[in-house]
Amino acid sequence: MIRGPMERGRSRRLAAACLAGLLLQGCGRSNPPPPPDILKAQREALEKAKGLQKMELDAAERRDAQMESQQK
Repeated sequence: MIRGPMERGRSRRLAAACLAGLLLQGCGRSNPPPPPDILKAQREALEKAKGLQKMELDAAERRDAQMESQQK
């Protein structure tokens, strides 16, 4: 099938329009924001609890050491 000059021009315009549309679609996108960290608050609370536990253990050791020194 032989195409005439009008049909070839129409095909080229259609191809150019499709290519331009694809290029413009890719240019309009930006990086999506990162998903929210739903476990962040729980991790922070756990770290805080670990810190408090260490403080309590240190205080108990000091108390025990003080009681031993007073008994001698």
